[in-house]
Amino acid sequence: MKTPVAVTLIIMGALLVMTPAISDYLFQRNLVALLSRPGIETANLDGKMSDLYRAGCWLTGSIMVGVAVLCSLSAGKAAARQDALATHAA
Repeated sequence: MKTPVAVTLIIMGALLVMTPAISDYLFQRNLVALLSRPGIETANLDGKMSDLYRAGCWLTGSIMVGVAVLCSLSAGKAAARQDALATHAA
C-alpha cells in the first residue's frame, strides 16, 4: 500500500473513532450553555447520537486503521525480502 493511502486511512479512521466522543463533548457543552441562560429551565435531550451509529463509527474507524497498519507491515516485509534477494544475487 502506498504511504499516502495508508496515512489517509489512519487519519480518517482515527477521526471516525473519535467522532462519538467529540459529539458527546459538544452536546454537553451546548446543553450547559443553554441551561445557564437566565429564564431557561428545561432542554430537549433528543439530539444524542444513537448507540448503533456510535458502534458503527468505532468499528469502521478501527477497521480502517487496522487495514492500513497490516498492509503497511506486509509491504515492508515484501520490500525487505526483495532487498535481501537483490543483495544475495549481486
